[in-house]
Amino acid sequence: MSAERVSSAASRAGRSAFAAAAAVALYTAAGYGALLYAGLDRALACVLAAVGGVAVAALAGQVVSRSEQRNRERKLAKAQLETARDRLRPRPALKAAMATPPSAPSATEARERRESREIQTALLPRNVPFVDGYHLEVDYQPCGDLGGDFYDFRRYEDGRLLFTLGDVSGKGPAGAIVMAMVQTLFRENAGAATGPADLLHRVNEGFTGAIGKGVFVTALVGLLDPERDRLTLAGAGHHPVLLLNPGERRTTQIGPRGLALGLVPGERFVNALVETTVDLSPGDSLLLYTDGATDSVEHVAKGVGEHRFLAAAVAAILAGPHGALQRLREDLWQGGGRRDDTTLMLVSRVGGISPASAPASRTSSSLKV
Repeated sequence: MSAERVSSAASRAGRSAFAAAAAVALYTAAGYGALLYAGLDRALACVLAAVGGVAVAALAGQVVSRSEQRNRERKLAKAQLETARDRLRPRPALKAAMATPPSAPSATEARERRESREIQTALLPRNVPFVDGYHLEVDYQPCGDLGGDFYDFRRYEDGRLLFTLGDVSGKGPAGAIVMAMVQTLFRENAGAATGPADLLHRVNEGFTGAIGKGVFVTALVGLLDPERDRLTLAGAGHHPVLLLNPGERRTTQIGPRGLALGLVPGERFVNALVETTVDLSPGDSLLLYTDGATDSVEHVAKGVGEHRFLAAAVAAILAGPHGALQRLREDLWQGGGRRDDTTLMLVSRVGGISPASAPASRTSSSLKV
């Protein structure tokens, strides 16, 4: 506090004390005179006047004290208000930072992103395997530099083919790390697993609790036996699989039960798993997809994204399995609009009707699922 403020405060305090003392003296003198006029003895009048003066002094002190307290409270509130205003008022440096557009990534950052993308891409299969009597396609479209979707294939010596498809709950670098971890767990356990459900159980045991709460992965595992034309499916909280037979113009959604990976361990996860076996007829096609396929579709805010996607998928497959995923992508996302990683996988048994003899309705707008 400056010397001027100290002097001003002392002056105000002195004036207040002088005014209070003068008021007490005036009241005491007036009371003494009134008591004498009433005929009281001088000594008694003096005592009573003094007592009254003390009472007035005490009352005046309380009044002054309360007044000063209110003044202090008002000053404190005013000071707090000014402090709050100062905090809310943008600083020049902050204003400049807000007005400056975000800078482009540096050469080092761009190189790191490119290298990370290359490493993640290397974890995915380089080629789709060939299975006699079947046609397989995969379309993988990450939304950013790094994706959280994954897929994989494993061929067994007896000719069976295992395929996996999954979606990590996170995005960006964190999602990419989890993706790599889970895909590694699938590869390490695929040889010892007795089937899709057992493989999901083994992966869940290795994944649950390894990352932390709130991180989970949805996944589908399929085991194709081309000798018997049979497919066994198991899911962990993933979307249903679309089964389409163009000849019979029949569509079915197969939804294997199961909890997402990483939510619960042990028996609770195992008890929720159910394997589904499908006998594939000539021309049957199975479409597996991650949630980016339905979340990114036009009109998704109106709740029709999945219906739009399924109708477009049926239209694309009716034109023939070869190139179906490219036609589906062009139908849905020709104007962009993807908000999440998107992975599509098509497994079709060769045979049945040819594309030339397929039903005429091949546009997504004319089909209902």
